[in-house]
Amino acid sequence: MGENALPWQAAEHTKIKHEVYAHYMSKWLPILLKGFGGGDITYAEGFAGPGIYAGGEPGSPVIAIKALINDPAWRTRVKNLRFLFVDKDPECTALLRERVAVAFEPVPLGDLSSRGIVVDIETGECDPTLLHLLDRHRAWGRPMLVVLDTWGASVPLDLVRKVAANPSSEVIITIQPQYFVRFADADHAYGDRVFGSTGWRDVAKQPPENKARWLLQHYRETIREVGFDFVLDFELVPLRGQPLYLVFGTGHPQGLKKMKEAMWEVDDVAGYGYRDPRDPDQQVLDIRMEPDTAALRRQIHDHLKAQPDRTATVHDLRQFALYRTVYKESHVLPVLQEMVHKRELLTDRQDGGVSFSSTVRLH
Repeated sequence: MGENALPWQAAEHTKIKHEVYAHYMSKWLPILLKGFGGGDITYAEGFAGPGIYAGGEPGSPVIAIKALINDPAWRTRVKNLRFLFVDKDPECTALLRERVAVAFEPVPLGDLSSRGIVVDIETGECDPTLLHLLDRHRAWGRPMLVVLDTWGASVPLDLVRKVAANPSSEVIITIQPQYFVRFADADHAYGDRVFGSTGWRDVAKQPPENKARWLLQHYRETIREVGFDFVLDFELVPLRGQPLYLVFGTGHPQGLKKMKEAMWEVDDVAGYGYRDPRDPDQQVLDIRMEPDTAALRRQIHDHLKAQPDRTATVHDLRQFALYRTVYKESHVLPVLQEMVHKRELLTDRQDGGVSFSSTVRLH
């Protein structure tokens, strides 16, 4: 098979990334189909690919479609659900049409409109082709999930800003910081468009060991500033090769909670892990059934150390975990119970236990 032959082999991090997508879509679609005008929503991709990999693994467009088909209630809920896909390679879009048709079998693509589903696949650059598709299908003003999985180079911030300004919209973006670190010493106009300013170039002034983390923090704040109030970002770290940074932006805390659930529902995979760019120690967390919460324990300790009287309620610590770490709220109480047991924390309960209404303090 030639180097550029289709379909290509899946990258090392693709399986994990797509598991996260699949788990999230299985939560996002039912919520939106039930709660927003009978499913007047859009799922869109700006770098859709061919829909299949050399090993037969489905691409993200097919994963999204399967999330719909696997919901037993979709036939009674869907009224106007749009699947919009863009790729600049005509061979990719041709193969994607075939894979989408297979995914919807036995319903022919031409019959989907009678079932409230629109599928539109266009060949062209993500920007402006994706915007043209969203205009054509009158998707603006209605909820949308836009996946901008670019193989790491990311996308112009103007596109992200337009999605952020749309009500009830979410975005998933992938980026490899090494791409921008490499060009930080040059007048790299593409990076300026991705970050929306020239400020990202200050990464060149950072110590070599801190460049990637500094850049990821800068990008996270950039995504929040364009209008996504809640941002989850983490790295997928393979055994070999470069890590992939994934950023999820949403305007609603429920979306953040569901994406974290998706992230931690991924099956055990040896040799892969998550890394939290917000964690100064940047420990890699193995992907496994029982999450490694040692990093959360340390982060809670450091957070309490910075609080007045070194004290916080369990509610506050659950909020801290949700908004400022890669962990879920539900991870917090067991960690606090362990810290109390080891006498690292004191609790206000007379029996020495920890509950949702407790207050804890560093010993």
